[in-house]
Amino acid sequence: MKVTPFFARTRPLNRFQMWFNWDLHVVADVYTGMSEELRATREGVSMGDMSPLSKHELSGPDAQRFLDRLVTRDMTGVEVGQVVYTPWCDERGKVVGDGLVFRTGEDRFRITADAQFEWLALQAEGMDVSIGDVTDDFGLLAVQGPRSAEVMSALTGAEWASLPFSRTRTVGVAGADVLVARQGFTGELGFELWVPAEAGVAVWDAVTEAGGPFEIRPVGEYAIDVARVEAGFLIVGADYTGAGPDRAGSVVELSADHHASPYEIGLGTFVDLRKDAFVGRDALAAEHDAGGPRLRLAGLALDQSSILAAHSSGGRLPLIPNRVWWYPLPVRKGGSPIGHATSVTWAPSVGKVVGFGHLEAGVDEGDSVDVEWAMGDATGVIPATVVPLPFLQIRRAS
Repeated sequence: MKVTPFFARTRPLNRFQMWFNWDLHVVADVYTGMSEELRATREGVSMGDMSPLSKHELSGPDAQRFLDRLVTRDMTGVEVGQVVYTPWCDERGKVVGDGLVFRTGEDRFRITADAQFEWLALQAEGMDVSIGDVTDDFGLLAVQGPRSAEVMSALTGAEWASLPFSRTRTVGVAGADVLVARQGFTGELGFELWVPAEAGVAVWDAVTEAGGPFEIRPVGEYAIDVARVEAGFLIVGADYTGAGPDRAGSVVELSADHHASPYEIGLGTFVDLRKDAFVGRDALAAEHDAGGPRLRLAGLALDQSSILAAHSSGGRLPLIPNRVWWYPLPVRKGGSPIGHATSVTWAPSVGKVVGFGHLEAGVDEGDSVDVEWAMGDATGVIPATVVPLPFLQIRRAS
């Protein structure tokens, strides 16, 4: 396993030495306590190490044409300095991956996502485009929360609150050129800093010093994972199985049964069928014209008292998931299977056990369903209510 450019600082701060294996790297899972770290993100400001995200750089005369063929969104109008979220699919219309595309020059782009190098190389045949894996060239530091713009101003001496969502700016921090995007995976106002690997420690120290008056605190992967569920953000591996050939960054191995189209996982708004051609377009157009997918994404609010009762009745320690449950759980209605639940977790910001429901199209908000709850060698039945997504107000673009 590799460490990130910030490891020299995150290790001494990790009070209980709790680490999380993320693809080929390790990052801090919990520094002091998940709830406290999540609260800092929701109410103040936090800084999280997102460096293990795979980073790919595309360049060359055909870079834009290549991306437009690859992804489901129209890339022709994307400006230099703009960031676009998009999925990309195989010929069956199943999602290979999803992530952010940064336009850093007229013929230059960066992609952050799960590992995608092999898939990108396969799709680039016959095009004048170079593809590089720059994952280890940069640390990725997420500064998130309602006070994040104030921290960025203290760090750089510039004003940041007016930077539009999904736009970038390059600034000098601790002697390094740092690309900053107004982005994040928590649902809050926030910024992601692309830090040259050799400057990781210096930039971490500078952000810590600038954030001191605002009580900035480091946040581990556990709290970041809960934050993204509360905000309604899915990840490959936990919520769907990527349909491409690359290794999965997740520790969870799901079967091809969990391949999904963008329409099945709530990403239909990012499919532009007006484009003449892109990988998977014909299959997605057929799915759209047929009235939509068999499964649709919804929120689930589980009855936590029933979870405790199910464990207690079997003589087991009463248990609410101690982190996001990355394995699918069957969902039934009236005894009949109607889909599955993913990313089930205790969500402190909303005071509920929640998860994503991948449910048959006929299931509506407000309906009652049952989630099959795994308890070691036994299974419980937990009532749940279908609710809208996201579970809390998204503030990152406001």
